[in-house]
Amino acid sequence: MMNHDLFTGFFGGAAGIISSAEAMLNQAFNPKSDDITVSLDISLSDVYLSKKKTIQLERKTGCIGCRGVGRVMTQCRACQGSGITVCTVQPFPGYIQQVPQECRLCRRTGLAGRADCPSCHGQGNITEKRNLDFRVPNDCRSRHELAFAGLGHHLPGEEPGDAIIILCVQEHPELSRRGCHLFTERNIQLGEALSGVKVTVKTLDGRTLLVHSPPGSIIEPSSIRVLESEGMPIPSPPHYNRTLYGNLYIKFNIKFPEKLTAEETEKIKTLLTPVPPLEIDRMREDVEEVQLTDYDPCTAAPESESEDDYGPHGPGVQCVHQ
Repeated sequence: MMNHDLFTGFFGGAAGIISSAEAMLNQAFNPKSDDITVSLDISLSDVYLSKKKTIQLERKTGCIGCRGVGRVMTQCRACQGSGITVCTVQPFPGYIQQVPQECRLCRRTGLAGRADCPSCHGQGNITEKRNLDFRVPNDCRSRHELAFAGLGHHLPGEEPGDAIIILCVQEHPELSRRGCHLFTERNIQLGEALSGVKVTVKTLDGRTLLVHSPPGSIIEPSSIRVLESEGMPIPSPPHYNRTLYGNLYIKFNIKFPEKLTAEETEKIKTLLTPVPPLEIDRMREDVEEVQLTDYDPCTAAPESESEDDYGPHGPGVQCVHQ
């Protein structure tokens, strides 16, 4: 082991102990005033635009009038604070003389005693209001905390506390956020899914996007389409000259018609690819025609208690009709 390593081994640990002790002494002899914690509701648009916000803080600080003591010296009423009173004497008959003398009440100090400070009412501190301006970080999540050092309460003889702003991002009525991407859903008719869809999307910066599918394309049920660079801003290095954005994803829910007339059914058959006929030899096979009905998951449970007989909800799950 080199001499330097030996020195570090012997004295490096001691230096760390000394630093920790100094920190504990500073905390003991210089206590810190309480922090101010404020919760602020913001919108997803505020995050997107990194809007400027102003909040008013009410912080306790030392009274200037009494220097944080809470009591001030009052003026002597006998001498009006001068420390000298005037006494009238008669050295001989017919002659009156006014002689200045030391005030007997305050003994020439001009002060009568201590009383509560009129500014802080004896508390030693006052409450002041201060506006704090800041910008919402465009990468913040809900319950994101912003700390401003030294803007908390500041009582006499203590280090000032901090101001902590908790940003609570409210839910957007149409858009949801996952990382730097945005998600939304649109309900469309079957005809739109087959012949071409046109929907509008309101962006967080106030623009209206007219979204349409390419000619000849078909929207499948629950399919997702993407609008590139229409998501949330992405924090980029300072040397970048432009802001990067995530994507906006649109999920399409297709509403099928409940019933079709015979005429509509024939029209659809002529437009779509013909379905090949189902060949069945009724003479050789035992064929029975049945008709499909709507599936109701809340039908009566079967008598068997095997796990496979309970359907998709499992045992003990009840269905409630609304």
